[in-house]
Amino acid sequence: MTTAIVVYDSWYGCTQTVAEEIARGLSADGRVPTVVANVKTVDAAHVLAHGIVVVGSPNHQGGPTPRIRRMLEELRGRDLRGRRLVFFDTCFAPDHGKAVGRMEAMLRDRNPFVSPPFMGLSVIARSPRGPLLPGELSKCGELGRSVRTSLAISA
Repeated sequence: MTTAIVVYDSWYGCTQTVAEEIARGLSADGRVPTVVANVKTVDAAHVLAHGIVVVGSPNHQGGPTPRIRRMLEELRGRDLRGRRLVFFDTCFAPDHGKAVGRMEAMLRDRNPFVSPPFMGLSVIARSPRGPLLPGELSKCGELGRSVRTSLAISA
């Protein structure tokens, strides 16, 4: 059975909210057991126990937070073949997609054991403390459902 983990870092709660909504989409039909974990509480071995790995971060100076970067560095040297990798960020409109792109590059570059293509989502917030712009949260649940569907585990 395929399992999923949604790992996130969050300073004010927006990124955690997004992580939880993606997890709801992934596990909506009960076929993909999904764990949501703050990056402070997991290590690479725990992450690698899952077939679907979703990683999210607030945009921090055009990339992921230092904690997410450290976790991705740990994963970079590991065999990630066969795992579905998904990335998301929370940001302001001008930074749309920057952290997602950097996270993808961190795992793709210099790693022969990664199986692209990746799925990603950049979610726009009004300010660092939120709230998310109207309609952004619904995209998160849809991303989770899309990941599940891409694995032929759709409801």
